Amino acid sequence: MSEKIPLTLLYVEDEPDLRERIRIVLAMHFEQVLTAANGKEGLDRFRQEHPAVVISDIMMPVMDGLEMTRGIRELAPATPVILSTAFTEAGFLLKAIELGVAAYVRKPLDCRQLIETIMQVARPILQQMELEQARCREQASLEALLGDSPAMQQIIQQARRIAATDFSVIIQGETGAGKSHLAALIHDLSRRKHHPFVTVSVGSIPESLVESQLFGHVRGAFTGAVAARSGLFEEADDGTLFLDDIDCASPAIQAKILHAVEQKRFFPVGGTRQVTVNTRIIAASNRNLQEEARSGRFREDLYYRLGDLVITLPPLRERGEDVVLLARGFLINVSRELDRTPPRISADAQLLLRRHTWPGNIRELKSVMKRVALFAGDILHAADLAAALQGDGVVTAPVQPVQTLAELERTAILHALEATGGRKMEAARLLAVEYGRFKRMLARYHLRSS
Repeated sequence: MSEKIPLTLLYVEDEPDLRERIRIVLAMHFEQVLTAANGKEGLDRFRQEHPAVVISDIMMPVMDGLEMTRGIRELAPATPVILSTAFTEAGFLLKAIELGVAAYVRKPLDCRQLIETIMQVARPILQQMELEQARCREQASLEALLGDSPAMQQIIQQARRIAATDFSVIIQGETGAGKSHLAALIHDLSRRKHHPFVTVSVGSIPESLVESQLFGHVRGAFTGAVAARSGLFEEADDGTLFLDDIDCASPAIQAKILHAVEQKRFFPVGGTRQVTVNTRIIAASNRNLQEEARSGRFREDLYYRLGDLVITLPPLRERGEDVVLLARGFLINVSRELDRTPPRISADAQLLLRRHTWPGNIRELKSVMKRVALFAGDILHAADLAAALQGDGVVTAPVQPVQTLAELERTAILHALEATGGRKMEAARLLAVEYGRFKRMLARYHLRSS
């Protein structure tokens, strides 16, 4: 037989044989069936068990079904009550209507009709249960992807709520903190998930090309424009456009973005006809855009237009146990690509994961886990992790986490510079560290390159 319906029922009937027969039939279809011999006993069981649906006879000793229904209404007004009786007097029916009885079935009971009636009145309850289960699955999935620290729990709730809207979002946080990942999750949780999610790093496009990239151009708009081309705003129509490094946009581009977001239409470069779009914007910056706006380095009106909600991602070093949870997830994913069993993370490796400062945040952690997955055995030890952090691949002796943490970063920098012949930009790329941050690391450790 198929899986039982996850409902608890209360069946109230004063005739013992009928009560037992109906209980057996209902128990074949529903998860739990409680019984009572009269209205008083039924009300007591309701207080104790809180069933989802109540089915009751009307004419019973001690307390009839109508009086019991009145008591249930005081305790739980939304609980569906189904009344069954052989009596059809108008007085009973009117009282039942006044009490808000969900349905009425006649005796002798037709079990198929009774089950259909229960399913009908319980449909909103089952739908709510399915919704809660979906939310729980979604919560577990988001925690696995983002972490379950208190700081990230709040961000998960913000992401879920904003995803259900078309509001614009600003995501702030250090480089590598996971801003693009969070933006993609918000898109995947939204009703736009079946439409494009388009990503662009504004800071990586030459200033002369930003407008054309975002808004498109017509043929002949500038030298080299041999054909018309759609911009990213149009490519993301009905979907989401993720504008990373939005603070790098020039004042002129900021003004055009503001107009496009507010009016949902714009002119392509060199065009005379406006393009209309339904594009949601999620913007990101590793700076505090509100401070940038107050200082005049970013348009204040654009900040408020894009910042229907501002989410600030904390750096990985402030997220406690999240680093171990995320490291385990990355290990599992990389091991799956390598067609191997994911190594177990030892206690000393977990300690090192927590104590490392992770200047590159999640991006650095993911890169390190890729290196680890290549060389670690069945168990990932601190020595394996330290070697990956150093960029060596393998070490021959165990490394004590507390002793190496202050030197790991410096050693990794030296190795990277040596491997690249002192070329700073290539060394930064090798370590998967933003070049500006890499230069600050050099200054911090008083290191020079040729």
